Amino acid sequence: MRLKGKMFLWLSIFTVVVFAASIVWAADTYEFKGGTAANIDHPRAKAGLNFIKLMETKSGGKIKGKWFPNAQLGGEEALLSQLNNNTIQFMTISCALAGTLNPKVMTMYTPYLILDWDVLFNKWIGSEGAELILSSLKSQGIAGLGWVPYGYNVLGYKDPPIKTLEDMKGRKIRSAASYTIKGTIEALGANATPIPWPETFMAIQQKTVEGCTAPSGTLVESRLYEVINNITEAQHLFGTHVLWFRDETFRKMPPYLQKIVFDSAREACHQQQKEMKGVDENATEILKSKGVKVWTIDPKERTRWIAATRKVVIEHEKKIDEKSKDGRAFMRTLYKSLGRDYDKEIIGN
Repeated sequence: MRLKGKMFLWLSIFTVVVFAASIVWAADTYEFKGGTAANIDHPRAKAGLNFIKLMETKSGGKIKGKWFPNAQLGGEEALLSQLNNNTIQFMTISCALAGTLNPKVMTMYTPYLILDWDVLFNKWIGSEGAELILSSLKSQGIAGLGWVPYGYNVLGYKDPPIKTLEDMKGRKIRSAASYTIKGTIEALGANATPIPWPETFMAIQQKTVEGCTAPSGTLVESRLYEVINNITEAQHLFGTHVLWFRDETFRKMPPYLQKIVFDSAREACHQQQKEMKGVDENATEILKSKGVKVWTIDPKERTRWIAATRKVVIEHEKKIDEKSKDGRAFMRTLYKSLGRDYDKEIIGN
């Protein structure tokens, strides 16, 4: 009986140890779900997929993930809601929507901020200004881990061509509802008409509007070359998503896994940025092959376009000030990160 009692005791101890070990193992394993409204064939949808692959590899299986592109979980507003209630743990959505939570994020859609791809790679990414925007939703429990750009906006429209501000006057251009995007189109002299993006093709076809503003790659993706016959490379706005992550989820992980998440995000975003640069540049050639005429803006004329949109930046500064009382200081830091003088360039002193 005494032997059986000892065996039972050791068996009980062994069972407890195995059970405890299984709890520790489970606690050390993290499963994340993420989503985007973007089509998986587009580079901006691949960042999340690459993010998961890198995390799984670097963590040796401690992190596992599932990626839902193509709006499988709903549009951007639905994704934001799901991130807030922990249905998903990360997502990529546009700065236009994220900017409704804090206007500092909307700064990415102010006119002529990121002037070209070299500026993005060599000045913006990793700068103080960039990190300020990525951290601007911390109070809402959301951390920005990296940039997922989708290109520089052109004007896509029907004849006649647009080459000067005078050519823009009175033209009916589709706009997003975001105040900086709408304000930019209006500052350039056109009539901005807010229309949901999925309805843009038909709106141009039915002459509700003459055209739209979007990156060349987006025009190709949406087959808008079937209803427009011109683009003007104004590059007045820069389109970007951000890879957002639940801050609570991030903070619950051990430091070494936090580093893996952070490093994987930056690496996945860098891969996407390089691919997107090629897509953005190649899209113009595709549009040409479809019979779309391409117009550029003379450097002196471009100066006029930039000057015409300064008031949009100033109004945006006021929006930030209403929210956090630091609009001028924030914008100065961002422009300094880009090697520019905000007071001299925007305020005029």
